[in-house]
Parts: sequence; C-alpha cells; structure tokens
Amino acid sequence: MASRMTGFAALGLMAVLPLGVALGAQAAPPAAGPVAAVFPPWWPAARAFAAAGAAGPVARFGGVPFIVVVAAPDRARLRAAGAWLLLDPHAVGGCAPTHPGAA
Repeated sequence: MASRMTGFAALGLMAVLPLGVALGAQAAPPAAGPVAAVFPPWWPAARAFAAAGAAGPVARFGGVPFIVVVAAPDRARLRAAGAWLLLDPHAVGGCAPTHPGAA
C-alpha cells in the first residue's frame, strides 16, 4: 500500500512541477518595482499582510489572501519573512492592477 501511495505522489509531482517551472519563468519579478509575494496558503491574511509590510509598503492583496503585492519591497526581507515566491504582479492575472493608476 505504501509503494502505491509513493507512486501516486511521484505522479502528482511530475504533473505539477512543469507547471510551476513554467509559471515561474513567465512571472519572474522585475528587477525593480512591485512584486507579488506568495506566502504559505494556510497563513491568515493578517499574518501575510504583516510579513509583507515588514519588507515594504503593501499595495494590495492578490487574487487570494496569501498573495500580497508590495510596492517597493526589500526582497531579502520578504523571503526572510516567509514568502515562498516573488512574482511579477502584472504577469499573474489575479494580482494585476484593477485600474490604470494602481501600482
């Protein structure tokens, strides 16, 4: 039974890993400017907001409460605060600005 579960886990990883690599390549954060910081999904919104705010001014939440768009971040501090990924907020549809003047 354990080997069957291991096989399913390996199959799942093989299916998801290329998607993650493709997303990371397409949504790599720009060298300067805002970033969408992805925190652990089980974190409450307040914890993600506080962690992001410790690294720079928070512009808004992304499409889900564990993604926070930070206007001018200290990227090293974002990672140290628990961010798993830093993405280009304009490339990730749920994080794009809703009006032309947004960061």
